[in-house]
Amino acid sequence: MPEVNLSKIFRAEHLCVDVMQIPNDQDPLSIPAVDENYIFELPLLNQLLLYLACPQHDCLFLSGPAGCGKTSVALQAAARLKWGVEQLTLSARTEACDLIGHATLRRGELVYEYGPLVRAMRLGEILILNEIDLMPPGELSALNDVLEGRALTITQNFGERVQPSPYFRVIATANTKGMGDPMGFYNGARQLNQAFLDRWRFVELGYPEAKVEEAIIAKANPQLKKSRISDLVRLANEIRRTSCPDEGRPSLSAPFSTRVLLRIASLLSVCSKLDESKALEMGFAARLPEHEREYVMRLCADIFGNGEKSELMGRKVPKRMLSKHHEEKDE
Repeated sequence: MPEVNLSKIFRAEHLCVDVMQIPNDQDPLSIPAVDENYIFELPLLNQLLLYLACPQHDCLFLSGPAGCGKTSVALQAAARLKWGVEQLTLSARTEACDLIGHATLRRGELVYEYGPLVRAMRLGEILILNEIDLMPPGELSALNDVLEGRALTITQNFGERVQPSPYFRVIATANTKGMGDPMGFYNGARQLNQAFLDRWRFVELGYPEAKVEEAIIAKANPQLKKSRISDLVRLANEIRRTSCPDEGRPSLSAPFSTRVLLRIASLLSVCSKLDESKALEMGFAARLPEHEREYVMRLCADIFGNGEKSELMGRKVPKRMLSKHHEEKDE
């Protein structure tokens, strides 16, 4: 198998892994497309490459808030390494057979159709399981042996045994760390079995640093002025600071993600007559309860000067700004 220079591929210095072997017989259709505008953060890239190069019978669990780029970083790393990917978004209705496979009728004949797990095991691909904390824990337990690198026995296909390729990898993404969601942001997130979680290497993601987020927006929207981009990122971080329960402040009822920030920047790019307050309302604030929306729009006015100054910058959110959801929770 070929050995590749990672510093050359990712155009980065100070990588914790210099070279690694990758499979060379991947189906081109399974390799993700490269996004030339994507920007890797070095600490996260290092942890991801360390797992891909040296899994040591572990799987990789990427946790973090909505829209922070959990799936994107895995896909873009695979794209540059030309490593095939099988991807599935899980839900409360997902069963083990959706991953492994099931019998089906084809041209009047009963045949066994393999699922993404078996395909990835055989072909040495990366299996990405999105929203893993939504799938029932009992169904996930069927994967315990596979997650440790052992063979999979398919009882529904006459006990067939599938040996994993040495290049088979499993990456899961979730908004939680498998311990449920006490804040109630992510409806349906389950508490996963500890024996299952013990098979994973955990990496926690957050939103990018301001300079990185500015670079991301600038690459995706080159027509926006640097000062405008800087103010958009400043607004995002003010809203996130407001929404940080760890600092003792009440949370807004929706996260302000990098995905949201890119949406707002894109709206401003495609419509020159749109101002920041209207783009913010369309891209984020309209989903909030009225009192939260009012607060966010006043923050926007503070930064972009659209209207009277509200003097909210750097202050705690007034109690009346809390959503009903959180007020009921406090009671």
